[in-house]
This record gives sequence, structure tokens and C-alpha cells, in this order.
Amino acid sequence: MRFKYWRSKKIGEWITINPSPNSFIVMLGESFSVWLNGQLTVVYHHVMMKGNENSYSIRVFASPRAGYLVKVPKELVDDKNPMLFKPFDLEEVLKFYYLQTVQVATKSTIKAYCNV
Repeated sequence: MRFKYWRSKKIGEWITINPSPNSFIVMLGESFSVWLNGQLTVVYHHVMMKGNENSYSIRVFASPRAGYLVKVPKELVDDKNPMLFKPFDLEEVLKFYYLQTVQVATKSTIKAYCNV
């Protein structure tokens, strides 16, 4: 199986990887990246299959409950690592996403909503 994925805006190109048959790939969502103050980034990916191989995927999603503010833990913020995102309620971010009428100049709705 061949995977292609978008690494980051800094690299700005598709990178092809050939994982071993025993690979276990974990990709995190935007909320988790914000919670970690950007220390891990979201991978924009595109999967391309070759041949007649079977592929199995398991998706696991977790969301904070309504009214809960997602915020960077104070242990991850200091002089060298300033806070990159304001605390946010995921329900408010989703409303922003669905109700916005102008195209946001970023791929990340959460970054457009709560960037410092």
C-alpha cells in the first residue's frame, strides 16, 4: 500500500511513504494539536491504493463535552513556548465552521477561530 500525505506548510509538498505491512499509523486532530500548543501538528493526508490489496482502517474520534473549554495546559507554556491558541469550546468552533460565509485563508478552522 502507498500513502501520500501533506506534511506541513513549511515543506509544502506531498511526500510518499511505503509503510511496512505491520505499520500502525496515528494521526491527531486539530483540537489535540491545539491542546498540545502546536507541539504536534495535524497531518493532511491522502491515501492512494495500488493493486487489489485489502486495506483496513479504524477511526476513533473523541470530542470534549459541550461547554468544556479546550485550553493549553500551563506546563506547556513558558518564555520559549508562548501560548499559540486561545481556549475554545469545540461546539462554538463547529458553529463558526458551518456558519462562516467567507473562505478562511487557512486549512485549519480551529486556527482561524482561536489563534492568538
